[in-house]
Amino acid sequence: MDFYEVIRARRSIRKYKPEMVPQETILKILKTATMAPSGQDRQQWEFLVLTGEIKK
Repeated sequence: MDFYEVIRARRSIRKYKPEMVPQETILKILKTATMAPSGQDRQQWEFLVLTGEIKK
């Protein structure tokens, strides 16, 4: 899939499935995210992962 196909296939998600995302998947995403470039290569990443029921 090239860049233009990715843009054309893009969509917004407004309704989510009730299933929890497996912890293994979350960890894989976070590990990949830390490889993203940062301003002046500072890489001061901070992530907050919330699980369970939504609290207001």
